[in-house]
Amino acid sequence: MFAFLWLLISCEPSSSPKQLTPAFYHWKAVYKPGLTDKKVMSEVNAKRLYLRFFDVDWDVAKRQPVPKAVVQFVERPAGLTVIPTVFITNRTMLSLSASDVTGLAQRMVMKMQQIAKEQQIQINEVQLDCDWSPGSRDRYFALLTAVKKQLGLPVSATIRLHQIKYADRTGVPPVDRGMLMFYNMADWKEETTYNSILDMDVANRYIGFIEKYPLPLDAVLPLFRWTIVYRQGRFLTILNNVTRSQLIRSTLLKTQADTNRFVALHDTTAFGISVRSGDLLRSEACSQQALMQARQALLSRIHNQQLTFALYHLDSTVLIPYPHDFLQTLLKPIKTP
Repeated sequence: MFAFLWLLISCEPSSSPKQLTPAFYHWKAVYKPGLTDKKVMSEVNAKRLYLRFFDVDWDVAKRQPVPKAVVQFVERPAGLTVIPTVFITNRTMLSLSASDVTGLAQRMVMKMQQIAKEQQIQINEVQLDCDWSPGSRDRYFALLTAVKKQLGLPVSATIRLHQIKYADRTGVPPVDRGMLMFYNMADWKEETTYNSILDMDVANRYIGFIEKYPLPLDAVLPLFRWTIVYRQGRFLTILNNVTRSQLIRSTLLKTQADTNRFVALHDTTAFGISVRSGDLLRSEACSQQALMQARQALLSRIHNQQLTFALYHLDSTVLIPYPHDFLQTLLKPIKTP
């Protein structure tokens, strides 16, 4: 495997290497990095951490946006450059009136500053994460502008592949940089999808548009895995960190032709859920080969010379399948034409 990975790197055009800043996302409810997390961060020299502070969702009863899932700290993130990151549901931006955008920005900034002060985090940048739509675009872009004005600091925003390809429809957010999320690129609710997390056949429909995107781009690749369960052709649930090897070992399941799909043979309880005969389980993960192909495709098309290259996300259960030397290879600079 590593012979193949090094071949990919050796085949890259020889010129000045791009300057990559390695980073991780932290998306857990509690900040309590284990020994594996810290070791990996150290070995790949990742001192930049996009740390989800809280979510913002629409409260139907109160008819207003509210903070949810505020991160709890068991220890402070010392020795790291922390970028507070806030996830905002699109339904929040669709439900919010234009006149309430500034107020929401003020409350979000105050909440971020409060958490940062309590944990002795120096804020130098913040990132907002929202899968905005044409209907919410104007209010979301106004929110980004208001947050940037109130903070007086750089603001970045996550960008999805469809927002790159259809920028004329979705617009380009008024931020300093975009973080291209190179995952969740196919519809995971569809039973016929092959791999919704990372599928280069799907990605190739979009990557040609990256070079023309007007924002400087950073990029984040996925390390997570899951199993998606369908019942009678409809999405049922997601089993996080349930692996293909676990499914293969289960006598409950029959492996299908593509080897990533499994059908339940009888009713029972397994993997923490109630399973019925005929349920289909699809295992999804990111192979080392696919990640290296994604890296090569991304870094050969992003036009800015300096960028953050991040991995999602910092969790020992997510990191276990990947050798540390592979992660180091994944974060090495790429040579560009």
